[in-house]
Amino acid sequence: MTEKEKRGLATRLAEGSRVLDFEKALRIVDLRPAVAERLIREREESAKRQAERSRILRELHDAVREFA
Repeated sequence: MTEKEKRGLATRLAEGSRVLDFEKALRIVDLRPAVAERLIREREESAKRQAERSRILRELHDAVREFA
């Protein structure tokens, strides 16, 4: 993995994290790149699930309002 790829992965890992800053993320990428990629993938999947739950909840609220 090139330095540019490592920095890009570290940036993605640090973005939106309440725990990791760029330097910590870069260290994870250096030591365990597969773990960094898995963490990013899991966070993206979690965000998709949350968006789906929010959409379903809005639809449920709309349906309740229609029948109220």
